[in-house]
Amino acid sequence: MDKKIISFTLQLTALLVFLGLLHMAFFYARATEIPFDLIGLGYLVNFAMALAIYYVMVQVAKKQNKNLGFVFLFGSTLKFAIYFLIFNPLFMQDGGLSKLEFFTFFIPYIACLILETLSLVKLLKGID
Repeated sequence: MDKKIISFTLQLTALLVFLGLLHMAFFYARATEIPFDLIGLGYLVNFAMALAIYYVMVQVAKKQNKNLGFVFLFGSTLKFAIYFLIFNPLFMQDGGLSKLEFFTFFIPYIACLILETLSLVKLLKGID
């Protein structure tokens, strides 16, 4: 397996584990019920999507580096589609979208997006 993908996977895992622990500590500090199923699903889906998008970006960088930006944008669009197909219906079951539910998906989403963006910049710098 490519060293870039292994490095990205380790960075992504460390980032999301750290962030997930902070996220749960926030719930605990506020004495709020921790929705482990939603938090787990949010972090797991964002992890899988970020890893898949990065893998595709690495493969595209080897062949058609001009299309890396489009792959990144398509991946971001795909993430929003997943949100509206999977998460939004789950969150709307009680009739509304609470801040807790919103941040359950978008905290890991933003973290993954930042790491993907920084990794894309590294990929583009490495292309000669």
